[in-house]
Amino acid sequence: MSPWSAWSPEAFARAKAQGKPILAAIGSAPPEELASAAGAIESRFVAVLVDAEVRPDAAARIGRGHALILDPYGARRAVLPLPSPALESALVRLALEAAAPLRPEGPVGAAWAAAARARAAGPAPDEASVSSVFAALNDRPAAADAGLVEALLHSAGERGEEAAQAALSRALECQLARWDPARKAFSAGEGSSLSRHARWAHLLWDAHALTGDARWQEAAAAASDYLLGSLYDSSAGAFRREPASKDAVCPADGNAQAAMALLRARAFGHPGAGEAAQKALSFLQTRLYDPLLGLMHARGGEGEGVCGLLGDAAWTTLAFTDSFIATGLKTHREFADAMLRFLFQELWEREAGGFLDRVTRADDPPILREPHLDPALNALALEACRRLHHLKGNHNYRRWLEWGLRGAWAAAGGEARAVAPLARVADLHARGRMDFELVGRPGEAKADALIAAMQRHYLPRMVISFVDPDDQDYIMAHRLEAEAYPRLFACGADLRRVADAGRPSEVSALVAALKREAR
Repeated sequence: MSPWSAWSPEAFARAKAQGKPILAAIGSAPPEELASAAGAIESRFVAVLVDAEVRPDAAARIGRGHALILDPYGARRAVLPLPSPALESALVRLALEAAAPLRPEGPVGAAWAAAARARAAGPAPDEASVSSVFAALNDRPAAADAGLVEALLHSAGERGEEAAQAALSRALECQLARWDPARKAFSAGEGSSLSRHARWAHLLWDAHALTGDARWQEAAAAASDYLLGSLYDSSAGAFRREPASKDAVCPADGNAQAAMALLRARAFGHPGAGEAAQKALSFLQTRLYDPLLGLMHARGGEGEGVCGLLGDAAWTTLAFTDSFIATGLKTHREFADAMLRFLFQELWEREAGGFLDRVTRADDPPILREPHLDPALNALALEACRRLHHLKGNHNYRRWLEWGLRGAWAAAGGEARAVAPLARVADLHARGRMDFELVGRPGEAKADALIAAMQRHYLPRMVISFVDPDDQDYIMAHRLEAEAYPRLFACGADLRRVADAGRPSEVSALVAALKREAR
C-alpha cells in the first residue's frame, strides 16, 4: 500500500495526531526519485501528493523539481532536492529537524505581513524594458508554449515585429505536431485536457484572425470541436476537466477559458460555439459564485472545498468582458465588475501592489498562509482591470493597473518568459484603446453580424460602446450622418468619426482606417 495520500485536511490532521512531519510533492503519482525510500517515508512522514489542477494554490507553494518538508502543523521547514544524494539519511535528518513544530499561532500572521512588505514595487515597465522582453522572445527556440504564443501574437499584431511573426509560425507548427489524428485531440501536455484545448483553440483563432492562414483556422476549429464533443457535459451545462471521467469535475478556470475560446469561434461561425459559451458563463455565475467566498474552484471532486483563487476569478472576469464585447449583454459587464471588486477587496497587496493568489482562511495550514504573488495570474487580473477601466470609465482601475504592473513586474524578476504576460499588458495599456460604437440593438441579426465581422480581426485593444438609436438622451454627432441602423463607427482618440460601416463586408476597411489613424 502506498504511503502517499492526497493533499487534504485529513492528511494534516493525521500529521498532527501522529506528530509526524509532512513530505509534500506535486504530481498524480509519487516522484520516481523517492521510490527507493518508500519505507523511510512511510515510517517517518505523512506523505501527500498535490494535484496542481485540484490545488493550484498548494502547488504554487511547493514548486516542481523537489519535495517540501513541513512540520506537523503544516509550516515550511526544508526543501528536499530531487534527485537527492544519500536519500534515506537525508530523509531521516529532515524528519528529526521538522518534528519539533513551530508554534501554530502568532508567528504565522507576522511572517505573512512581513513577507508581503519585504518586496517593494519597482519602477513602472517602460517602452525600453517592454521592447527588450519581446526581442528576447523572438530568439527563443520554437516551443509549444501558450504563454509564449500569446506574447508573440501581440508582438506581431500590435507592434508589427517581423521576427515575432516568424517565431509565432514556428511555435504554432510545434503545437500542431502534437495533434493526434486518431483521438482528434492534442496529446498530453501541461494542464488538464480542458485548459489545454481551450487555450490553444483561442490562440489559434487569434492567429488565424491576425494572419489569415487557413492552417490555424482548421486547427482552431478542430480544437473547438474537441471542446464541444468530448468535454461538454450537457447535463451540467458546463465543461469537464477530462473526457469520459468517472466523476464529472467542472472547474471554474477551465470553463472560463472554454467560454473565451468558443466566443472567439462564434465570430467565425463555428456551429454551437456561442450557445455552449453562454451556458458555461451561466454555470460560472449561478453554480460556482458566492459573493462572500468568491468562486468555488470546481463543481464535483475535491475542488468543491476550495474557494477564492485568483486564477479562477481572473479568467472568469476576462470571459465575462469578452462576452459583453461580443454580445452587448450589460449584465455580463456588471458581473465582471463585481468579480474585479472582489479581487481588490480580498487579494490586493496593499504595500507593493499586485494580487495575491488566494484568500486565506482561518483553518489554513501555515504553508497556505504564505503570501504568493504569481506574475502570470497577475497579468490576467491586470488585463481585466485595463478592460474594465475602459468599459466602465473607472479611473481608479487605471491607477490600480499601473500600481499593480509595478509590483508584479518586480516580483517576476528579469527572465523574459516570466515577464512576457506583464509586458503584453503594459504595452496594451501604453498604446491605448481602439474605440468602436455600435448604433443598433445587440441581439438583432444585422447588429450581431457587424460585431462578428469586427471580431474576426485581431484587435486586443478593442473597446465597443453599444448605443440604442432610439435613446434620445444620448447625444452623438455622427449619428446624424448615418442613413440607417445598425451602423458601426470607428472613433479616434477625440471621439470623432474615423469611418463607419453598415454591412459586414465593409468592416475590414473600417478596421484598416482606424489602424492608420492610431499609427
